[in-house]
Amino acid sequence: MKKRIAFIVQRYGEEVNGGAEYHCRILAEKLTDDFDVQVLTSCAKDYMSWANEYPAGESYLNNVKIIRFPVKQMRDFVRFGLLNKKLNKRNKRKKWLSAIKMLPAYDRFFHSFYERKWIDEQGPFMPELLGYLKSRYDNFDAFIFFTYLYYPTAKGLELVKDKAIFIPTAHDEPPIYMHLFRRLFKQPKAILYNTPSEQKFVNNLFKNTDIYADIVGVGITEKQVPFVANEHHHLVNSGYLIYIGRIETSKQCDVLAQHFVNYKIQNQNNLKLVFVGRAFMELVQHPDIIYTGFVSEELKLSLLCNARALIIPSIYESLSLVTLESMAQGIPVIANERSEVLKDHINNSQAGFLYHDQQSFNKALDVAINPALDRKQLSLNAKQYVAENYTWPVVINKFIKAVDYVVKSNRH
Repeated sequence: MKKRIAFIVQRYGEEVNGGAEYHCRILAEKLTDDFDVQVLTSCAKDYMSWANEYPAGESYLNNVKIIRFPVKQMRDFVRFGLLNKKLNKRNKRKKWLSAIKMLPAYDRFFHSFYERKWIDEQGPFMPELLGYLKSRYDNFDAFIFFTYLYYPTAKGLELVKDKAIFIPTAHDEPPIYMHLFRRLFKQPKAILYNTPSEQKFVNNLFKNTDIYADIVGVGITEKQVPFVANEHHHLVNSGYLIYIGRIETSKQCDVLAQHFVNYKIQNQNNLKLVFVGRAFMELVQHPDIIYTGFVSEELKLSLLCNARALIIPSIYESLSLVTLESMAQGIPVIANERSEVLKDHINNSQAGFLYHDQQSFNKALDVAINPALDRKQLSLNAKQYVAENYTWPVVINKFIKAVDYVVKSNRH
């Protein structure tokens, strides 16, 4: 009889545009041969408002059973903004309070008040999910929580901590220093990291090396590139770079667009920059910047495989699936050097270029589009890196091992 596992994630669905959510979906689908898999999630597609768009209750997607819970409180952007300001001010006061030995009391106050309000507002606020976890504790062998940053994990994991496997997708960003996450990262029975740099960062911050851990990541395979007739097909002749993912300031997309505009001022060539994904910021307009919006998986793959390179400007990454997908297809990657994860991918693969400012950005683009570049060797490096480090048999094996550990721990 298959072991029963439940994935808990903030959003889930083919239309959901997010790296952690996509990671959760492909992992859940891959594990259906070995486990009885369910996904517990929200009715939301949009992570900004958390508006209920999917119907509540049971549904199926690619043989995975999904149970959706309605979001009971949409995000109030004014209230959320005020809470963020208060919590940012707190960090400035901590040094002074620490000097006069008042920090512990101050931290307890924020933990019990502002931080709890913050996580409710961060959402998606699903109290019905918490009730379900409490009542179904004995129905599952393990509960897999995806992403530390959201309400379902922050509030749900402690309810089933003895059966909890945590995939935190953590990186160095302001919220992770909140008091409430200190406890969260010490609660699960097992933690599965995406990269060695993520594990090192978490262990240094939370001192939780006593918890069972492994570096699992995700399996990536090269895909057959479909021919997709579309209005963007003419781009192949002029040459273009591509960004794939949510288009937002937290991903440094505004900085990327401005860097590209500055580059074009100095370089009168035909190079284009294509943004693929939903926009959550004011778009920078330029004749050589193209926004496709959300596209099908087939069109996304077609656009990626005809690009000169993928660009990832984000500094907050715990794995970057799109980077690995690009490398699996033999497409080089231009990445922000300020992200330790991306920096490791590029340095370890020798299949791309790094930048940290306008000058290094310009240099990376010039090298990436240089006709003398040995693109064949770059492509081979990229494919080899993925094949050696991110294969499904290895990932599934490690996951089975983690579930077995949780099950055996609960028998004693």
